[in-house]
Amino acid sequence: RSTLFPYTTLFRSLLQVDLQNLFLTVTHGQKLDFEKIWEHFNGRETEFLTGAIVYTVRSPDFDSSRFETKLKSIGYELCLKNIQKPNRKSKPVATPLNHEVCITVDCLSKIERFDKLILMTNSGNFSDLCKYLRDIGKKVEIWSFKESYDPVLELNADKMHFLDDQFCLKRSNISVFGMNTFDGVLDSTAFQGAFR
Repeated sequence: RSTLFPYTTLFRSLLQVDLQNLFLTVTHGQKLDFEKIWEHFNGRETEFLTGAIVYTVRSPDFDSSRFETKLKSIGYELCLKNIQKPNRKSKPVATPLNHEVCITVDCLSKIERFDKLILMTNSGNFSDLCKYLRDIGKKVEIWSFKESYDPVLELNADKMHFLDDQFCLKRSNISVFGMNTFDGVLDSTAFQGAFR
């Protein structure tokens, strides 16, 4: 029973998509179909989304505006990190591009607004967050790619699901929303430099 709406049995769910992590750890070139994801979680009869946030990056060498606009038109909120070009005249500084802190802070700041966290990630670094949520009575549902997820996620999840063709574009060479959303970023000097 929802704590915010005591006269309804619907769960309030928060969806957080760690797209940067999913993209960097995937091994078979899958691309998520965000329209299918939106339809799936908004079509559940036992719950409703109070928020849906996608965490990703923006590169100065790649125009992701169409991708971002498409996500917003579907209904997602975006949390973006800008990739900084390495300064070759000075000592290289690693730029952290993962969103683990952002996701955790967003989750905790919205903690009174949801009964269940739906987290899409492969990173086991969220295990402590998931354990804490369960300790205070929240439900945790994890979605990952089976071939690249951290098994520790299963230890602190009420439900563990694996992303498959249901949520992925059917052909690996098809571009997300008509463009190779991350291919250009992955090949860019700025992106590669951030991980050296």
